[in-house]
Amino acid sequence: MATTANRPSLQKTKSKSATIKKPRAKATPEKIKADLEAARKKVQQLEQKAYAVEINEQIAKANIIASFNSIKEKLKANKVSDIVILTAIATAVGIKRVEITQKHAAKRTPKAKIATTAK
Repeated sequence: MATTANRPSLQKTKSKSATIKKPRAKATPEKIKADLEAARKKVQQLEQKAYAVEINEQIAKANIIASFNSIKEKLKANKVSDIVILTAIATAVGIKRVEITQKHAAKRTPKAKIATTAK
């Protein structure tokens, strides 16, 4: 005769009704708005990834890079930064709220020098 101690499949499990479940908290409008904003950012990131190739092709066909570089060369004497030029272009195109930032180059950690032993 088999005992229940040796066979875990025959052991009694706690019933789910024995645990007390807390009532689900109702979502506040602030929480819903925060979730909506997070979802919009996620959609924007997905759109950038999805259309990245098509956007790059259209930019290459339109010679936007050459136009930007010519504007940059003309304003080189005034020492105008790239960010100011891009902001002005966005305003001229009709983009009302644009924020352009430039990150500093990431510093790489130096490779560990391998100690060589002289024989």
